[in-house]
Amino acid sequence: MKKNFLKLLWIAVAAILIASCKEDDEVIIPKVSLSADVVTIAENATSALQVKVNTDVPLSVAYTVEVNVAGTAVAGVNYQEIPNTVTIPANSTTATIFVTPINVSAIEPNSTVEIELGAGDLYQLSTSVSVTVTITDNAAPASDAPVVSFATSNLVTNPYLEEELTIAVGLSQSFSSDLTIPLTLTGGLVAGTDYEIVGLESDAITIAAGNVSASFMVKMKNTAVVGMDKTLEFGIATPIVTDYAVKTTENTVAVNAVDPQVDFSAWFNAANQFNYLYAQWNTSETVYISNADAYWLKRYYYNKTDDTWSTLSGEHYMHVSPDDNNQWSEVINVVKKEMGGRFIDIVEQERYEIQAFDYLGLTKYFDNEATYGKTAIKAEKGWFRFVSKDASATSGTVVVPEQTLILYKMTDSDAWDAKTTVDVEGGTESYYAWYADSRLTQGDISKSTMVTPVSIQVEKSVGVYDTANQTIQVDITFTCNDADLSIDPKYIYAQDGDTYTLRIKYEARY
Repeated sequence: MKKNFLKLLWIAVAAILIASCKEDDEVIIPKVSLSADVVTIAENATSALQVKVNTDVPLSVAYTVEVNVAGTAVAGVNYQEIPNTVTIPANSTTATIFVTPINVSAIEPNSTVEIELGAGDLYQLSTSVSVTVTITDNAAPASDAPVVSFATSNLVTNPYLEEELTIAVGLSQSFSSDLTIPLTLTGGLVAGTDYEIVGLESDAITIAAGNVSASFMVKMKNTAVVGMDKTLEFGIATPIVTDYAVKTTENTVAVNAVDPQVDFSAWFNAANQFNYLYAQWNTSETVYISNADAYWLKRYYYNKTDDTWSTLSGEHYMHVSPDDNNQWSEVINVVKKEMGGRFIDIVEQERYEIQAFDYLGLTKYFDNEATYGKTAIKAEKGWFRFVSKDASATSGTVVVPEQTLILYKMTDSDAWDAKTTVDVEGGTESYYAWYADSRLTQGDISKSTMVTPVSIQVEKSVGVYDTANQTIQVDITFTCNDADLSIDPKYIYAQDGDTYTLRIKYEARY
């Protein structure tokens, strides 16, 4: 069977050659070549580029020529598949190879289609048997392509607020498929340190098919760097596709993080500086610390019963925190009163006393708080944090940080407050039981074995300040379920079970 097939094949070839002979019976073998009038075509062209396969003589029968295709362009992606053979019709000297580009939306380098004829038994190859076609990339979007821009204006924030800033990207019209739009991020703010971003993937945002906008979030981190003035700018990067165009305006949005120093001179000045008693006090004269950075302020609570502001008793000494120059923190002064000091004549009267800060007026709400003279409630995170977005502003936001405060109650109030009177030369002297306790702890009441701690959970509370009027007002919310807590309703601005809100105001004392 195979031999018969080969015989028939040779007979057919011979017939072609005999039929193609000149009058002198010479066998004709055509020479084939390639040519093209144009070798460059745009990827969005509406018609194909033609490459001609030429022969020097026609044959009376059709025959095929092998075609090899190479180049950087990808068949089926950058251009339509080209067959690996082309047929020259009978009695013809030409055939056409069509290079039909495919318009790819991705913006890419130009690509090439290298077409070369392959050898065959029925024809010879000429010297010009290859043509390179360049498909030029179309980097311009269509005239009706959707236009991308930011739908959010520039933002100013203070990192202490830990704001979650939403930034929107919009389209002039919806698109039939998802659009992924790469963004640029520049500026002095540091990712992971100053902020985190939610909603971007590899610094790109995706607007879903059929939608006209999408958004992402910039979560600011509290760095408490006073004087900060840094910016994070988002831009719409050069598109990598032609599915959309970028608007010539509104194509950037900036987040400016600032934390200007607030001027506290209206509150903290020589007129309202508080003079603390001097530690190791052992003279008959009253001795004060002359360089203590502590100031005495007026404090009020909103009396909901009378609908007016009333004085909130308790000591309240504050200063600018050395760790954060926009925050006020408590000042606790421990004074050691020694033998020979003013009003101290016997050893039993020696003691440590505290001058401190009762921020929430808790002295009023506990009848059995343990004190070495004054109530000392230390706030590890400070008290008021002043938050401004404008260095020249005289008003802004004040924040009470979330934190847990510890107050100490007497385990045995009778023992704590026990008073002993003894006869001395010229009269009598008295002393209290807590004097001995303070000597054992050196004024650190948390080390006492005669106290019980009480936790007061303070929520993050936000209020306002005004340096021109020298006022701070904030609603402070705290939770305490201790059975000994007793608050007169007139002090309570709002209550939900064991959670209380007090409206408190501070003013300069003078």
